[in-house]
Amino acid sequence: MRKRGFVLISLVAIGLAALGLRSCNNEFARRNLIEAGEVTAVVDAAKPGTVVVHMLRSGEEQTWTVDDNGDPGMGPAEEAPGGPRTQSCAGDACYRVAGDRLRVDESKDGGGTFTTAWQVGGADYDTLVRTYPDLGAPAEHLASRSVVAHPAGGGQVVYVANGRDGLLRRGPDGRWTRLGGPDSGEGCCFFAPVPRLASQPPPFEPAPYVIVAVALTILVTGAVTAARRRRWETFPAVVALAALAAYIGYLGAQQPDVGMYPGFVYGVPCVLLCLVGGGFLAARYTRRPVKDPEEPASVPS
Repeated sequence: MRKRGFVLISLVAIGLAALGLRSCNNEFARRNLIEAGEVTAVVDAAKPGTVVVHMLRSGEEQTWTVDDNGDPGMGPAEEAPGGPRTQSCAGDACYRVAGDRLRVDESKDGGGTFTTAWQVGGADYDTLVRTYPDLGAPAEHLASRSVVAHPAGGGQVVYVANGRDGLLRRGPDGRWTRLGGPDSGEGCCFFAPVPRLASQPPPFEPAPYVIVAVALTILVTGAVTAARRRRWETFPAVVALAALAAYIGYLGAQQPDVGMYPGFVYGVPCVLLCLVGGGFLAARYTRRPVKDPEEPASVPS
């Protein structure tokens, strides 16, 4: 009787832990997108090869410096005259922003004719609108607002203020990169990552492998123990344990970043706990129950 109670209580506790972890993951992911802030403008700095990034984070205005290599730094910096601009040139190469959408146009003839150099539109843009919480008007808060272009490395370095989508950078090689919003932590300065676009190839996803590893570990451990002790009547509880632990492992593999620390710092211990703890519980479920001392002894006939 006590054995059944232990199994039931442990399964309920694991199920509640799974619900709690899922809720925490969703809340951290949402909070990360809110706390990343909004890049409201990018302007030329007085120091050559540097731009000043204006941000709005948690209702407070912040300024950052970012050099042409893409390295952010904290603190205010002197700005070049002129303020934010919707068009900036580096020699004959000019770049302009739309102001109401995520798009940058490029001209190679000093601003005579323009073609689209970079944009996020269609399904990608609609997905970003749904992803960013408390966005407001997309044409205002998810749009390319200002641009700065510098000659560098035989080409141009371009920075664009993209609102909630953070800072956009074009390197001298012509590659455009969504950097995100500058942020700080114990390691000083980094960029808060931006959501992946729907059209981009998905990164390596460890979650399916974690599910299989956790489930197999628990099922095999439970099956071997049940076969040795002839306790197959407890195997349905092992199956339930495998399903719950695999789900927790899946959530651990998808743990979002927490502050400046990447999600795997918290996710890996969670997965290891599912593997080790799940195997231990599977063996515990299928071992022979301890006889209750208060249970009357059977009288041989």
